[in-house]
Amino acid sequence: MAHLVLYDFPPVPSPQKVRVAMAEKGIGYERVIVDLKAGEQRSPHYLQINPHGYVPTLAIDGTPIYESTAIIEYLEEIHPQPHLLPRDPLSRARARMIEESIDGDFATALKTYGRNFKARPPAEPNFQVMEECKRRIAWFNQWLDGLLEGRRFLAGEEFSVADIAAICNVEFQIKRLKLDLDPKNANLLNWYERIMARPSMSALR
Repeated sequence: MAHLVLYDFPPVPSPQKVRVAMAEKGIGYERVIVDLKAGEQRSPHYLQINPHGYVPTLAIDGTPIYESTAIIEYLEEIHPQPHLLPRDPLSRARARMIEESIDGDFATALKTYGRNFKARPPAEPNFQVMEECKRRIAWFNQWLDGLLEGRRFLAGEEFSVADIAAICNVEFQIKRLKLDLDPKNANLLNWYERIMARPSMSALR
């Protein structure tokens, strides 16, 4: 078995995705915390590992792979059970579509809101930008709720990468940004409670 080292920062959704996937699959790894607040991602040492200077990075016997989606697909190949990409081609495409949408516009809205939410003097929060982000976040919550109509999980009847991407970002929304789920999104609320009860969710922290 290859020696796996995960370069990580606990509060960030993208490395959370990888940790949850590894917990679901029961894959062991060495964990190295890269303190983004202290700027460790810009250190010469870390930039040799990941020249983009972000987390996560997974080193496999010293060879680094970055981008959470690429890392999880690598894990799916070396440790296919339990699978996190559906076997059916249409469901697999659906899972990837949802994951990409969440990691793109939804994550961007959360990050932008968070930068303003946590602004400290002399920086000033841009309340107009925050309100626009809140509208986008609410839209994504409603979108996820609609995807769950008549389904147990986002891509169908099996837990998948779509659910992992969604739970990491929704949890960030609730716990870090203090933006609760709207009670009208009952499908999303029920899904959230079920997903958070999975043992792998301990890897979120």
